[in-house]
Amino acid sequence: MYSPAEIEKKRLLAQQKKAQLTQNRMKNTQPMKQSMTPTKGRPLSNAGFNKSGNKYSAYNSSSPGVKRKWESKDTSGNNPKHIKHLTTVPPDSFFGKTERLKAVCKMITSARFEVEVPYHTQLVEFFKTIPTKSYDQKTKHWNFHINDYSSLINGMKSQFTGHIDVSGIPNFILQTFKSNLEKKSDLKEVDLSKIDNVLISKLMPFQRDGILFGIEKRGRCMIADEMGLGKTIQALGIAHYFRENWPLLIVTPTSVRNQWSDAICEFLPSIPYQHIFRYSSGKDRLDKEKITIVSYDLLSRNIQAFEQKAFGFVIFDESHTLKSHKTERTKAAQRIASTARHVLLLTGTPALSRPIEIFSQICLVKPNWLKIHDYGVRYCEAKKGQFGWDYQGVCNTSELQLLLKASFLIRRLKSEVLTQLPEKQRQVIMLDPELIKEGTKEMKKMAESLQANTLKGFEKHSELLRYYSESSKQRLTAVGNYVRDLIDKKEKFIIFAHHQCVLDKISEVLDKNGIRYVRIDGKTLPDARKQSVDEFQVSENCLAAVLSITAANSGITLTAASLVVFAELYWNPAELTQAEARVHRIGQRNYVVIQYLIAKGTVDDIIWPLLQTKANFLQKAGLDQNFSLSQAELRHQPNQEPFTSEEKKNTLEAFGFSQSFSSQDDEFLTPMESFTAQKEGNASTSAESAKKTVECDNISVTEDFAKLLEDDAEDFENIDLDNIT
Repeated sequence: MYSPAEIEKKRLLAQQKKAQLTQNRMKNTQPMKQSMTPTKGRPLSNAGFNKSGNKYSAYNSSSPGVKRKWESKDTSGNNPKHIKHLTTVPPDSFFGKTERLKAVCKMITSARFEVEVPYHTQLVEFFKTIPTKSYDQKTKHWNFHINDYSSLINGMKSQFTGHIDVSGIPNFILQTFKSNLEKKSDLKEVDLSKIDNVLISKLMPFQRDGILFGIEKRGRCMIADEMGLGKTIQALGIAHYFRENWPLLIVTPTSVRNQWSDAICEFLPSIPYQHIFRYSSGKDRLDKEKITIVSYDLLSRNIQAFEQKAFGFVIFDESHTLKSHKTERTKAAQRIASTARHVLLLTGTPALSRPIEIFSQICLVKPNWLKIHDYGVRYCEAKKGQFGWDYQGVCNTSELQLLLKASFLIRRLKSEVLTQLPEKQRQVIMLDPELIKEGTKEMKKMAESLQANTLKGFEKHSELLRYYSESSKQRLTAVGNYVRDLIDKKEKFIIFAHHQCVLDKISEVLDKNGIRYVRIDGKTLPDARKQSVDEFQVSENCLAAVLSITAANSGITLTAASLVVFAELYWNPAELTQAEARVHRIGQRNYVVIQYLIAKGTVDDIIWPLLQTKANFLQKAGLDQNFSLSQAELRHQPNQEPFTSEEKKNTLEAFGFSQSFSSQDDEFLTPMESFTAQKEGNASTSAESAKKTVECDNISVTEDFAKLLEDDAEDFENIDLDNIT
């Protein structure tokens, strides 16, 4: 029992608390209307927020006669449940958050990384505290040594929490560069006496370096030297060094199996010929041979038989044919590589069009390198589409180039290692428009049907191929006339085409003029192919080689000629540069001329600029040499006289592209350069136009159609492109 004095004391305390609570409510409620409207240029006042720091919104303040479903009946303030349900709401929820800065880190050299971030005064002051800081005036970005990466990232996250979102470098990528810095190379001390002396004696210095690189990587790497630099001899040198882990499997395109067996006999004479087995059909049995040579197609069809024999060393020649992880040949390659101790990839064009094309090859050498989504996000500008992720884009290419070289790739260009190799000059020959007029109306109808975007799937691809095929038919007369002009010069030349009708037309002209020539296309058997190459190289009476772009662009050497002519374009720059390299390679002693025959009003109007667009992407990633016609001479067909400056301007404008012409130095932008500049300009306004167009003569071709021409071989696996007439 309380005494009367204690009861009175408690009553007075209760009244005092009640009065104080009422006063606090008045303070929180009355100024709210004023605080809801901010004054110009100043933030809202703090009215409506109590002294304790709790930020109650206007909807949490007490209003007479208003009941909320979460309130108890007792609103006197004595009910603790009432206080418990009051929710703190930050003012940013009503008035918007300040935009956070985004900082992106990426490697710029093998030892330094940069931070791309908008200017921020306090952040700059923080950057200046990092010991290895450096500011690039050109890029306007700060960069640092990778040893300071952790301290910089931790400092940014701790000091600028809530103000900056940091996109760092994935740990795996960072560790790859760090380990390379810490590693001390002892390649000069490697004993190459284990390799056949004949092979060693024939090595050029850069080829020796390639073998040492392969040994350092324990036989798991990619040699991506430019075509014509001798990747075969380097591969055999690396394989012979690790011969204790044989049997050796060489997987190659069908057309070059003979070249591999010849190379083994030439460079590794210590290997008995009976130890070399060329697998030629599913009926063949794999026995105890030391070396087996098989085509990609035969491997995929007989993969179970090959899996039963444990190959310790596997060489994948022309590995860019494995660019799609969806094809059967790539799946077979992955199965056979998964059990091999050493895996060596050879290609002059690691990616034909996009960075994603090298990923499946990477997985053969480094199975646990990166997950495809991580790779796609960082280097392929991954986008979430209706049917999944799209990895067909290109981004962060400089870092990708550095990462590939730091991990497993070595690539040298002719311009870097063959200072004595003669130069090559590209020329663009504008075919006589009078000889290609017929048939343009039909081609316009095809373009219009594709532009309507009503065709889907295989039907769309078929229409595209028909348009490509019709263009070839319209140029037959012009190409035939051009070949007659070449014959008059009585010099050796090779001429590439894609369609059978063009190849047949060239052969017809040569036959009528009594010219001795060789022909290699998709129907040529491997043995006949080798005989044709030998005849062209040795015989002075054999003046011409008629070649398919896709069937004869690799695995052969034709240095007896110094003139290369492309009667048609192909929509992949890598295929064209590989074809050029049949002549411009080790062994060539003469100045090389490469001529591209262009027909206005045909599919060339679209393919030509797209070739440079693709090549630009790959060049940035260090995956292809420059395929640019910016320095090419522009000539007429009839007499091959160079264009005057005014003729260049008028002809190129008539070709369907706006040109930038300078009267001061008579320089102009080629259609490809103009197209690239136009694409870069359009990138900033892509949201304004869903369907940009490229004007080609009187044909308005939608970008949707232009993208169709970016399709590659695997998109037409069920179509024999070489037999399209």
